Amino acid sequence: MREYDAIVVGAATTGSYFAHELAARGHRVLLIDKADEAHIGTKYDIYHVSKRDLDRFGLPLPVKGEDWAFEFEEGENRSALDRYPKRSREHIVGMHMHPHVLRLNRWAAEAGAELVYGASFQAPEYDESGKIRGVRYEKDGQIVSVRAKLVADCSGIPSVVRTALPEGYGVETFPIGPEDMFYVNLRYVRFHDPKDYIRGQCSWAYYKTWRAPQPDPAGAILGVGANFSHEYADRIYGYFAKAVKLPEHTVERIERGVTPYRRPPYSMVADGFIAMGDAACLTKPTCGEGVASSLVQAEIAVEVIDPLLKEGRPLSRADLWPVNKRYIDAQGREFAYQLAVVSEAAATSPAENDFLFRNDIVFNEKTLQAMAEGRELKLGPGEIARIGGCMALGVVTGKVRLRTIRRLLKALSDGGRISAVYADYPASPEGFGPWARRADRAWASCGSMAEAARAAEAELGK
Repeated sequence: MREYDAIVVGAATTGSYFAHELAARGHRVLLIDKADEAHIGTKYDIYHVSKRDLDRFGLPLPVKGEDWAFEFEEGENRSALDRYPKRSREHIVGMHMHPHVLRLNRWAAEAGAELVYGASFQAPEYDESGKIRGVRYEKDGQIVSVRAKLVADCSGIPSVVRTALPEGYGVETFPIGPEDMFYVNLRYVRFHDPKDYIRGQCSWAYYKTWRAPQPDPAGAILGVGANFSHEYADRIYGYFAKAVKLPEHTVERIERGVTPYRRPPYSMVADGFIAMGDAACLTKPTCGEGVASSLVQAEIAVEVIDPLLKEGRPLSRADLWPVNKRYIDAQGREFAYQLAVVSEAAATSPAENDFLFRNDIVFNEKTLQAMAEGRELKLGPGEIARIGGCMALGVVTGKVRLRTIRRLLKALSDGGRISAVYADYPASPEGFGPWARRADRAWASCGSMAEAARAAEAELGK
């Protein structure tokens, strides 16, 4: 029976980073993934990470001719009627996912982590007191049991460890279902006219649609994310293509994938266990990006777990609780606010969305930059008064309906209520039960993104 300090289930970005950081501090780490070496990290061809986050977390940089694909800094957001661009700047690095994940795997192994491909998780193992003591996995038809002080679920949307935990173990075991995901369709296209070649990214938030570079300088990626299904996402893309005049192009191929889109578990830790990355639904509510969001939690987890292991602590739920508290304070509270606001405020008409862009209401360069970076949104009294005046004028002139005003006000109210709840996140497990019931009531009063999507499509169909 092999024994480790930590077993990490899932060897993509978050799992590789977490395994590297613990191993580099002298801990015995086993990193496993069900995929073989030829197929790991093949969810998409291209994924983006900001240069700022690559540097912040010390990730290995991609290399031209291998995993590097392109870089850009220019970005903008446009209204539903393709007007009033709001510009932003962020140094983004585009990477080929498969070779870059392999680079991250080697990086973890070089730090001392043991890496096993083709290892399919089967079940957690427990000690006589009912606490996690390791896992069982299948490799080449053989069942292997390994022990560890900590099991980290970095398995992505399947959340194979978290959903296998017994009820009442300390972490919610909900599956990430169809209405808890964004279905992402990526069209790799080639433009016909060189004047249409792009150097940056453009987003149309109303349709959850974007245009971004790809390795071919004559091409681009036209992406759309939507609830329910890939077919539904294509339907939304059809509305977008009718409203926005795209350059003449040829579609070369289409990739399809999914990303979580729901609130994370209220607690991500239990005795000897932590849920991380997509398995903990750690994605930005405004765009669904999850790499940097997940690494924020992983960095905190390493800072908490490293001294516990060195002190020989049992890694109990109470020992690990600071991961919850510090994550909520660092990012989770703001993401909860954004999710509550975006889910309620999304159902406007295209013309109303255009009005919001024109008058810098929600959709302004300062706010969009903050949301893209995961920073807290702050509106001063003067800005609130200006928005109120613009909205009143919109109603008087027929640009905005009263029901839209009510919906936006409810969105802001919901966001404020959720933010207040998360500001009171308990510093220890003792106060968690009453807090979770309070959070349940607050989320129950919010609309869901799925509900907003149905309402928005009704507007598009008019």
